[in-house]
Amino acid sequence: MSRTKKTTGLYWRFLFLLLAVLPVAGGLVYGLANSFGLTGVLSTGFTLEHWHQVLSSSALLDSLAYSIYIALVASSLATVLALFLALYFKKSLHRGALSYLLFLPLTIPAMIMGFLIFELLTKSGLLSRIVYQAGWLIDLQNFPSLVHDSWGFGIILAHVCMEVPFLTLLFHAIYQEQELHLLKAVSENLGAEKFYFLRHVAFPILLKTAAPNLMLYFIFILGSYEIPLLIGSQQHQMVAVLAVQKFQRFNLLDIPQGYAISVAFTGLVLLLLLLFFKNVSRHV
Repeated sequence: MSRTKKTTGLYWRFLFLLLAVLPVAGGLVYGLANSFGLTGVLSTGFTLEHWHQVLSSSALLDSLAYSIYIALVASSLATVLALFLALYFKKSLHRGALSYLLFLPLTIPAMIMGFLIFELLTKSGLLSRIVYQAGWLIDLQNFPSLVHDSWGFGIILAHVCMEVPFLTLLFHAIYQEQELHLLKAVSENLGAEKFYFLRHVAFPILLKTAAPNLMLYFIFILGSYEIPLLIGSQQHQMVAVLAVQKFQRFNLLDIPQGYAISVAFTGLVLLLLLLFFKNVSRHV
């Protein structure tokens, strides 16, 4: 490698460090200092009181469990639907109505998607009115609660709508890049059935190649804020909503707890990424 390329590479690494790593590290250090009472308006010196209050309460563990449940269910459903679309509508993804329908949700921000789900699924929303006009409901109040519900149906649906187009295009690109159509032809010539090819060739290659993207999207859902804030339950809160509520309360003593929750969640995410990429590097 020439000296010019090495110098250019160092510049790019320095720029990445400056723009991506340092802001996150700086925020993490400030949040850690605030959670220990070393900074902030009411800081009185080093204390573990804020961490004790957060860890002794069940709110953080409940929010983490609820966030993991939402992220797991939404990611799993989106992955299954995206695999189905990518494998059974390969030709339609190049052109036609399906290609436009797939690109459309990618342009919708998370907050707008939350509003759309809210207008669609509330008791006075579009779906309930259609069902009512069709004569299947006596009263709009009999329509089931699909938003602000304990199971997070609305949150899961919003994330699935946002994730399916991205994963479908990703799986389709991997299918073309890995030339799976050639492997499919070979397996058919050898007498293998279609399901055998999907189970032993297509699914493993697609999922293994897309694993980093699936992991990053899982973390994105885990820390989502806008959608659970708009259509989430008041009884069960995702971690980001719980942390922001601590910041926005009038009691200034709650702010260090918000930083403690944010630091704990960041530590969990970094641990997940470390374990995931360590496992990936072993199999490369």
